Amino acid sequence: MKQLILIRHCHAEGKHKDSPLTNLGVNQARRLAEYLETEGLKPEKLVSSPYMRALETVRPYARQHNLEVIKDTRLQEQVLSDQPVDDYIGVVKASFSDPDYKLPGGESAKDALCRFKQVIDEYSEEDAPLLVVTHGHLLALYLHEINPDFNFKDWQVLKNPDVFIIHIDGDHQELKHVW
Repeated sequence: MKQLILIRHCHAEGKHKDSPLTNLGVNQARRLAEYLETEGLKPEKLVSSPYMRALETVRPYARQHNLEVIKDTRLQEQVLSDQPVDDYIGVVKASFSDPDYKLPGGESAKDALCRFKQVIDEYSEEDAPLLVVTHGHLLALYLHEINPDFNFKDWQVLKNPDVFIIHIDGDHQELKHVW
C-alpha cells in the first residue's frame, strides 16, 4: 500500500516564488515536523515545489532526518495566465467545473493535474511514504480528482498549512484531512 502525505505550504509573506515563510509559518513548519514524528509518519522521500515557501515548510523535517528535499517544478502552482488575472477567484472556480478551461498563456486544470500526477507516479513506491509539498490550488485539483466532492468551496477554506494523507491500495484510495 502506498502512502502519500500531501502538504500545502505554511503561512508565507506572499505569492511570489521567492516569498519566505512568515514567523508564524516558520513556527508552523517546526510544529509540522514534530507532528509527523509524533504520528509515526516517516516519509523517506520528500518532494517539494521549488518555491521558497514550500521548501521552508519541509526543511525542519528534512534536517531532523538528514533527508534530501527533491525540488520539482511540476509542483509549482497552476499557471493561470502569462498576464495579470483580474478575476482570480472566478478563474479558479472555472477550473473545477471545466478542467479544460484556460486563459491565454495559461494552463488548464487538466494540464496542471497531469504534471502533479507525474510526480506522484515517479516518486511513490510501495511501503515507502512520500511527502509532497505544493500549493493550494494544485493540491485542491488533485484532491478533487480523488474525491469529486472536494470542490471549489473546499479550496476556499484550505489553510496554510493543510495536511492530507492518502492511502492507495490498488484502485482504492482513502483520503484523510489530518491537519
